[in-house]
Amino acid sequence: MIRFQFNSVKTTQAACYLLKRKGGSMSKGFLLKMLYLADRELLQKRGQPITGDQPVSMKNGPVLSKTYDLTKGGAVEHRAYWEQHITNAPKGYTYVSLIKEPGTDYLSKTEIKILDEVFDKFHNLSWAQLVDYCHKLPEWKNPGDSSSSIDLKNLLAGLGKSEREITDIENQTAESRILDIILKNHAVA
Repeated sequence: MIRFQFNSVKTTQAACYLLKRKGGSMSKGFLLKMLYLADRELLQKRGQPITGDQPVSMKNGPVLSKTYDLTKGGAVEHRAYWEQHITNAPKGYTYVSLIKEPGTDYLSKTEIKILDEVFDKFHNLSWAQLVDYCHKLPEWKNPGDSSSSIDLKNLLAGLGKSEREITDIENQTAESRILDIILKNHAVA
C-alpha cells in the first residue's frame, strides 16, 4: 500500500501560496480542489505529492483528507502551523483567508511552478465547472454522501505510471516511513 507522509508545513505553505495568488481569500472547496490537483500533477511528473496527504473521493470530487479536516477545524495534531497562517474569512464559514504569509521555504521550485500552473488553469472556473472537471478524473468514484479512500496505485496507473514505476514509488514511501520511525526513535533516546 502506498501511503505518503503528510507534511502540514508544506500543505500550509502551498495553501497560503494559492490564497495569496487569489488575493488572500477563497472558498474552502476551491482551495481543496486546487491542492488536490497540484498533488496529482506532481505525482504524474515526479511520483511524489506536495502535501503527502491521502486523497479521498467525496460528493464534489476528490480532496485531500487531512487538509479537508484542517479547513473544518479538525486534524488537531496538524493545526498549530495552519492556524498561524490561515483562518475563516469574514465572508462566512465556506471561505478561508490568509492571515500571515509563511513563505515558501519548504516548497521546491518545481512545486511552486505546479501550484502556479494549477492556479492559472483553474482559478477562473466556476464551482460547478471545477466540480465537473474533478468528476471526470478516472480515480474519482461517487461515494454518495460519504467519502471513500482513493487507492494511490490506481491513481498512479491512471496517470500513466507503469507497474515498475508504481512499485518503485511504493518501495520509496515504505523506506521513508521506516527512516522516519528510526529518526523519531533516535531523537527520543
